[in-house]
Amino acid sequence: MQKQSNRDSFHIGIDLMGCDTQPEQIAAAIEEITPDLPPHFSVVLIGTSGSFTPKKDPRISYVLAEDFIAMDEDPLYAIRRKKNSSLSLGTQMLREKKIDAFISAGNTGALIASAILTLSRLPGIEHPALLTLMPTTQPKSVAVLDVGANPTAKAHHLVQYAAMGLAFQRSCGIENPTVGLLNIGAEERKGTPEVRDAYKKLAELKETFIGNVEGRDAFNGHVDVIVTDGFTGNIFLKTAEGIASFVLSQIEQAAAAEIFATLRKRLHYAEYPGAVLCGVEGIVMKCHGDGMPNAFRESLKETCRLLDNDFLTKIKELLASY
Repeated sequence: MQKQSNRDSFHIGIDLMGCDTQPEQIAAAIEEITPDLPPHFSVVLIGTSGSFTPKKDPRISYVLAEDFIAMDEDPLYAIRRKKNSSLSLGTQMLREKKIDAFISAGNTGALIASAILTLSRLPGIEHPALLTLMPTTQPKSVAVLDVGANPTAKAHHLVQYAAMGLAFQRSCGIENPTVGLLNIGAEERKGTPEVRDAYKKLAELKETFIGNVEGRDAFNGHVDVIVTDGFTGNIFLKTAEGIASFVLSQIEQAAAAEIFATLRKRLHYAEYPGAVLCGVEGIVMKCHGDGMPNAFRESLKETCRLLDNDFLTKIKELLASY
């Protein structure tokens, strides 16, 4: 990982609570992973009493929360009622610059709501969006957003998503990333009125915009960013994850171990970072709740890369240009 930031050190907060995996298992996994992180990174584990046993490690610190938000709780009600939950403490610490990024595998809606209510939106962004990376037939991944933060989106929101996705891919080293609009057909006239309007607005990006992209073409590596509303994006993501899991389970029964291991590394969602909440004044990562410890390892690696590459500054610069 090439360090570009001028910062000497970074602190990454991690919410241990609120997902299917037991918090002590998450803590143990993070404690195991931390020595593999670049030396200028440290982690802050946030959990309730009994969720961790503090270790004497200068790169790991612990914050005790009074409560946590469960997966099945109403997001807005929970963050208003549980201001000292592990999730709420994490976003608060991010706002107060006590940590430089925050990762949680907990309640997605609560994480998004807490981040939006606690952190400032980036200039020009009305609705922050969840961005995730998905594999393609090429060595690079495609960035897809929104995958669940906003069920609906107007045309100008999709243009904002495009700008954030392009900034993300530039931070990954892609100099001239392209963007496509997820749709039911390649023709300009296809889709809902909002999608057709978004096509016209995105077309102003000229050579950057390649047009509509059908779901079956999303993984051919011909586009770097795909934008859609959060409802469609979440269904697209979960369907792709489900198909990949089904295919891997079938291959596992018939393929040699080394072949299966290679395919799993390429296809299983836990081998990819979680979703980044783009559009807020801070780096917030929604980690997969299962697939431990790989899910947290990949989310940590991606968070380190975003911090080292000064992602927030780059995304602000690109948004200003739009």
